[in-house]
Amino acid sequence: MEIYKIIDELHLNLGCRIQEFEGGAGLPTSYSDRLAEEINLLLHGCGLFDLKACWLIALKGIDAGTFLQGMVTSDVLQLEVGEIQSSLICSNKGKIIHHLEIFRSEKDEWIVICDPGEGQAVGTILDNFHIREDLELRLLNSGEMLRIDLSGPDAEKIAEKLGYFRDKIKWTFEGELVLTAKFNLGKLPRLINLVYAGVLQKFIEQILQNEKADLIGLEAFDEMRCLEGVPRSGVDYGKDNFPQEAGLGDHISFDKGCYIGQEPHARMYHRGHPNWISVWLSVPENSKATSGALLFHAGKEIGKITSLGSFSKDSVFRGIAMIRHEAAKEKTLLSLSVDEPAEIVHEPLPSIIV
Repeated sequence: MEIYKIIDELHLNLGCRIQEFEGGAGLPTSYSDRLAEEINLLLHGCGLFDLKACWLIALKGIDAGTFLQGMVTSDVLQLEVGEIQSSLICSNKGKIIHHLEIFRSEKDEWIVICDPGEGQAVGTILDNFHIREDLELRLLNSGEMLRIDLSGPDAEKIAEKLGYFRDKIKWTFEGELVLTAKFNLGKLPRLINLVYAGVLQKFIEQILQNEKADLIGLEAFDEMRCLEGVPRSGVDYGKDNFPQEAGLGDHISFDKGCYIGQEPHARMYHRGHPNWISVWLSVPENSKATSGALLFHAGKEIGKITSLGSFSKDSVFRGIAMIRHEAAKEKTLLSLSVDEPAEIVHEPLPSIIV
């Protein structure tokens, strides 16, 4: 779509690298020499993250909720209108296939927000399982709505200048509908906005007129999620992992009943434990640790670092690692080799499944 090229030009003018996904939608990944500025915006102002590459699949109808309830790991029927939750589509053996965010936009409508590059696959799964249910599947990206996130302490205040009301999910900008859900990244305030494509350019331009607002990319987002202990699909966990291994306690309900993958999840939850588990790291700022580095404990390799931030806070870098369950249970320090001192602290992720 033409709007993709227009918005991407804003990023390119700042020296941004853009990764192209389905339909030609670009995702800003990193800008040249402005990461510190982006992090400062997220901590003290408002960062605008262009996520138009996320497919938005609406399910609407009297059977939409019950159909989706059987497809994903979270309890979508417990969502109030205006609420959003993280979720997963898993295989019948319980392993993760897709990470999702699910937004209940109306009493009988849920919007499935897909990760960049996964929309077509998610849509195919939903369409293949949809047989007789009274519901309509609709792709909002095809000229209807696109996703723009505002993150940071000033996000709501800046959105209010455009017409947003804090107690409403639906509002209008330039006469067109905007859907907004509060969905913090850890403790970082965040608004997920679904904006009509025809006014998206003006929406972004007006946000950027604010002194304490500017564009951010995936690199800055990754820095903040490391600080907040939030794992990312395709980086900290993948299709070989169970939700329990990835510490995705806020993605799964063990009380809602049947869904694809529910039986192995329930068995592991009630009778066992995963072999691996994601943990939150504190790494001394003078460490030589890098993302992908192996971790050791008691002379044995016990896992590896999957994400590591470069922003130092209180003289440590925060990161995420996947390590053996036995090592995760112990309050011990980890090292980068059998010969190096153990100085890396690990702790449970905020969303660990217990």
